[in-house]
Amino acid sequence: MNSKREIFTYDTTKSQIIINPNWFIGFIEGEGIFGIKTGSSLYLQVAQKNTSQESLNAITNYLISLSSNTKYFHTQNNKILPVNVTSTTNARTNVVSLVVANADALYYYILPLLDESKFYSRKVIDLKLWRMALILKIHGYYYTLEGKNLFLDISEIINKRYSTTILIENIDEIINNINNRFEDIIKKDPPFDIKLDLPHTENVRKFSISNRSENPKTVYIYTDEGMIEGSPFISFSAAHNWA
Repeated sequence: MNSKREIFTYDTTKSQIIINPNWFIGFIEGEGIFGIKTGSSLYLQVAQKNTSQESLNAITNYLISLSSNTKYFHTQNNKILPVNVTSTTNARTNVVSLVVANADALYYYILPLLDESKFYSRKVIDLKLWRMALILKIHGYYYTLEGKNLFLDISEIINKRYSTTILIENIDEIINNINNRFEDIIKKDPPFDIKLDLPHTENVRKFSISNRSENPKTVYIYTDEGMIEGSPFISFSAAHNWA
């Protein structure tokens, strides 16, 4: 019985999944997250069942390949590290999450792809909010008071917009307010000079040193009896040494 059926063989040594920008954007629309963690760290996450290992491998390789994108670089001697993809598995659901969380990789390698792509779902709003937060971070506006406050407001709305337990009223007004504040902020000179093509951590370090000298800290120490003798101190270390 069925002795004359045809048997087909396939070459399974090569990946059967070919990822291009349209494929990847479509996957993000369905299984992606533009996230902000703990009010400071940005990330892009895509997820898939661990039974789709070939798909997960292909996505990882595609993300890493974006490191060859130098659209935003201004010099030939940039020090921006390539894309690093971390993988975590939910033991209960067997869902594997692939995450890119380095701000430089998100801005220099992944954002150009996102900017050139068209989104058709409501994820386009998430992308718009996430993009503003990423620009605030990379250009250094995050390290100003108004930039930090705006970043935190973006973090609040982007993480709760789909919540079924937290009702946010006037969400369109909130997003419009965020957009207007963002436009006002980026009219100002950015704290970081990204044309130097330095890693974000290096820009933060330089900014911190510069502001430490220009804006010395004033530290007050009080007890139940009032301000202690010697207070205020010019730094935390000076206050610590007194104690």
